[in-house]
Amino acid sequence: MKNSKLLLTSALVGTVAMGAVANAETKISGSATYTYSFISGTSTVAASPKAGNDQGAGKEVQLDISNSATLENGLGFSAGFSAEMDGNDSAFDGSEGNFMKFSAGNTSFMWNVDKAANLSTTATPKASTSFNTMAAGTGTNAFDYSPGGQAQQSAWNLEIAQKFDGGSVALVYTPRVGDKGGANDNVDTSDVKQGTATDIIFKGNAGIDGLSIVAALSSTDAPSSTQQDQEVQMLGVGYNFGKIAVGYTRSTIDQNDNTDDTQAEYGITYAVADNFTVGIAQTNTDNNGTENEKMTALQAGYNLGAVSIEAYYLDIQSQNGVATAAGVDKVGIRMGTKF
Repeated sequence: MKNSKLLLTSALVGTVAMGAVANAETKISGSATYTYSFISGTSTVAASPKAGNDQGAGKEVQLDISNSATLENGLGFSAGFSAEMDGNDSAFDGSEGNFMKFSAGNTSFMWNVDKAANLSTTATPKASTSFNTMAAGTGTNAFDYSPGGQAQQSAWNLEIAQKFDGGSVALVYTPRVGDKGGANDNVDTSDVKQGTATDIIFKGNAGIDGLSIVAALSSTDAPSSTQQDQEVQMLGVGYNFGKIAVGYTRSTIDQNDNTDDTQAEYGITYAVADNFTVGIAQTNTDNNGTENEKMTALQAGYNLGAVSIEAYYLDIQSQNGVATAAGVDKVGIRMGTKF
């Protein structure tokens, strides 16, 4: 009798599992970005061919797998993960973009890592990539608009989001900063910082066509008793006039090392044609009252449909808030495609 019950239970479990798979829609997509950059004014490669100058190629490829379905109780459901390989990685990183999401109308509940709303989006328009990406390899500690080392991006977190006319608001709670997750039911104890992080993020247009607003409050527990909690306040406003878009974003960061930073980012873009945009952007960062670091970027983006081509020139002055630091220049070319 016990064996019969076991077989019956196994059959029911198998039927439920097969039914879930049969009713789900699975999608496989991905992206690839290939770059080439030239840096002058600093040397980041030990065997640089010329003192103070570096150049080289870059790569980021990603495979995304997801499914979606309507559950028996009527809730919407989706889940997925990404496999990413950057640079000369010999294997895919499977800890990217993992999520399970439940939704009812305009309300959603998501358990995830590297998928929730975050502070990396600003209201400042650009024709190419962010300052944080452009500054890669220059030795500049570019503030990436996300507190706690992007706590909600590098640790498992819970996002509750609500969409409404004029925008959306997300509450993101990270139970343990640095918790990348253990295998199966195991607990990750490697480099896990005790403490939590909480983010409240609004993005939308407040019902006004052409307007874009980003507002966020963030708090991350200090990693030690001798430090203060990290607090971030962000407010950005942008407007699209048609061919011209302008925007301004300001961030105030009370760092957990008891220092305070502020950053202001300005930008303007112009659509030369439907598929060709140029722009200029600038950031001014005050690192705890020291000399302001200034980054200025000229950008151009060309969309060819299946592939996008971008180019930028980045100028960095008073790097990392050091008035006597030599100026750094970087030129980058980016080619990207999605599939």
